[in-house]
Order: sequence, then C-alpha cells, then structure tokens
Amino acid sequence: MSLEYIGVSGGMVILVADDPGPISSQTEQDTRTFGMFSKVPVFDPSSVRDAYQMIQDAFELSERIGSPVIMRPTTRVDHGYEAIEVKDQDEWRSDKPEGFVKDSSRWVIFPRLSVRNHALIEERNTRLTDELSSYPGNFIVPSGAKAGRMGIATHGVSYEYVEEDLSDDPRRPRVLRIATPFPFPERLAVEFLQGLDEVLCVEELDPVIERALVYVCGRHGISCRIRGKLTGDVRSSGENSVESVTAAIDAFLGRPRPAAPAPDDVPQLPVRPPVLCAGCPHRASFLAVKRAMAGRKTIFCGDIGCYTLGNAQPLDMCDTCLCMGAGIDIAQGVFHVEPDTLAFAFVGDSTFFASGITGTINAFYNQAEMTLVVLDNSTTAMTGHQPHPVPGRTVMGDVVRAVSMENVLRGNGLTTVEGREPARPRAAVETVRRVAAEPGVKAIIFRSPCVVHRQAKGQKPG
Repeated sequence: MSLEYIGVSGGMVILVADDPGPISSQTEQDTRTFGMFSKVPVFDPSSVRDAYQMIQDAFELSERIGSPVIMRPTTRVDHGYEAIEVKDQDEWRSDKPEGFVKDSSRWVIFPRLSVRNHALIEERNTRLTDELSSYPGNFIVPSGAKAGRMGIATHGVSYEYVEEDLSDDPRRPRVLRIATPFPFPERLAVEFLQGLDEVLCVEELDPVIERALVYVCGRHGISCRIRGKLTGDVRSSGENSVESVTAAIDAFLGRPRPAAPAPDDVPQLPVRPPVLCAGCPHRASFLAVKRAMAGRKTIFCGDIGCYTLGNAQPLDMCDTCLCMGAGIDIAQGVFHVEPDTLAFAFVGDSTFFASGITGTINAFYNQAEMTLVVLDNSTTAMTGHQPHPVPGRTVMGDVVRAVSMENVLRGNGLTTVEGREPARPRAAVETVRRVAAEPGVKAIIFRSPCVVHRQAKGQKPG
C-alpha cells in the first residue's frame, strides 16, 4: 500500500499465484480484489503464452507509470505447458540502472506526500481505464450467426473453458475477455454491452467482473441484466472446471444437458492423502517428541511446511496450523492461558528464518514456557528446495558463510539450545524430556538432511 503511494523508479512486477480450490493453500483469496483495494494495476493471463507476453507488458507499464504492477496467474496457468516462441537475445530490452538518486520529497513518505500522490494515483487510474480498453489482451469475441442478445464475460483460465465449450456452437453468445481487471477497461465493456439483454460472468474467485459490469450499466444507463456469482448463476467459491463452466453456460443459454452416463462397475480409486516422504527425517523427530511426552498434557503447534503432514496418523503430532510463524505464537499463548500444558512449536529451518525469529523473541520477552523444535533439513523442501541461510549457499549458487541457528537463538535470549540427530531414537527422546523440563523458552534443533534433496545430489539416503 505504501509502495503504491511512493512509487518506483524501475520496473516492479509483483507475481501472486492465486490458488482457487484451494489445492495447496490455506485460503482462497482473489488478488484482483487486493489490486483494486491497493489501487495497483493487475494483469490476469489465461494461458502460458498470455503469461509470457503479459509479464513483459506489466514491466513496461510499471516503468512508464512509476508504480508496482501485479501479475495474477492462477493454479492451472502456473502448472500449464505450451510451446511458445521466446525472444532472442538481440530482441531483449536492457536498461542501465541509474542508482539511487536522493530526493526526500519523493522517497520519504509523509502525510503531505501521501495526500498529493493519492490524487495523482486516482487520476492515473482513470486514464488507464480508458487506455487499457485498447490493450490487446482485452478483447471481444463476436457472437455466432444464430446467437441471441446474450453475452459472457470472463477472464483467466475460465476464458479457455468458455471457448472450449462454445467453439463449435453457432448460437455462441458474444464473449468479453478481461486481462486487466483493474483498472477495468470501461470503454471496451460499454462496447460489449451494447445490444445485449443478459450477460453471464464466469470468473474465479470474487465477482470482480460482475461488479464492474453492474457499475458500467448503471453509469452509462445500459439496460442489461448481469448474472454470475451474486445472482447464484455461478458458484460463489471454489475452482472452476470445464464441467462447472459448461453447466453454468447450459443453464444460462437454456441448452438441454446430456444425460449422465450410466455408472459402470469400475471401483472408485482409493483416497490417497499426502504423506511424509519415505525416509523423511521429520518422522523420527516427531516420534521422539511423541514418545518423550507420552501421558503428559501437551499441545503440538505446527507451521507451514511439509512437516504439517505430521498431523496424519499414526504420528498425530500437529494440533494447530494457521499460517507461517503462527505455531510459535500459538504455543506461547496457550501457556499463558493453560500453564499446566506443555507447549511445543514445530517449525522448519527456512520458516524459522522467514518468520519464526520474531515470535521466539516475543515468547522469551514475555516469559512464556514452551519448547521450540526446529526441524532442520537443510533446504526449503515444500516449495522447490530453495536455499536459505543455514546451508551457506545462495540461490545463485555462491558459497557464503552460513548462519548459525544456535547463535541466533542464544542471541535472542535462549540459554537452552541443543542440536540432535533424530535418527538416534534413544538420545533424541532423552533430549526432549530433559529440554522440555527446563524453565522458559528452550529449543531443540533436529538436524538431518531432506531425503529428496540428498537423493537429488546423488547421496545415499541411509
């Protein structure tokens, strides 16, 4: 929010991969709505080819208007594959950075600067509303030869589903594809709405296009019924699919739906929930804590990472999981409410450095009683094995001085910090019992490399 007010001098594109479903996220959230709230332009690609072009367009727009720009692909675009032509090196555009130019009237944000820049942002977005109506990513697909006075407005991968459904239908309605949901291409929307009686909005997740078209109709005196999530014609949550979009279009156009095929005798596939990898060292860490605390009143607070899978049976070692860093905060809060509960907080090594340090300091400062268990597998396993400060290697492959987690914890005030190899069960269980009995905030670092990361390097897992 503040960055939008102060602006940028080079191009800045914020890539936010939304996850309708959700498939692997805690929430369904629509970054298009956040773009509107923060007054930041948003690009919304429908395919891999779209994404390749739009990321270039987003950087160009960002540099031209001096503002961050959001790129919002969703899961199916992120996971998609497509053969595209990429630019050769002689076609690249290269800018020489001018470095930081001192200008406190621009880079030091004060209320007076905010008032002035807010007005400039509103003026700029009004101009973009008209300008983006001519953006090639926003377009109208003409209706079929036998179409009525009906239209469909859509975006993202849902546009591909709509086109798949309507491609051979001579009664196909007019289609509006929105690639820049904010600022909304109002002039193009007016052109699309002319002569239509009804429009169905097919989108994920919030009714962004639907609300925008209702506003356009009211502002320009257009008599057209806008249907979608707000009217119950499209489900209000969840990921769209070819089948769900086809069903919504069938109902909208009054098309007869084919009878469902008769069920056959093929058995249903078994449910296969995600589990910890074979050979995962976290399993031994959880087991050590479970055995050490058997029969005691405990709470095991989890965090965001592959170790959240410790909640599954037979381990059953994750009582809470909210968001990154929250396990440490919940554990210390439980102690203050239930002092007789032995509170444990599990956190990964990369998560500890990303958002666990502040909670640890707060727990120490406010005199909580809790045991922090850091599961150090020397990588960021859940999201692609990105490096972090512990292994001592940067994302570019440079070998640098590693950060000592023990020193960080002791620097935060902890006096009891012990590192252990979880594959030595007797020593691990004894360590948990002894450390958990210490007063205040204390930490155990279970250190063993991720089995997948180790195998990828050609090392034997055992």
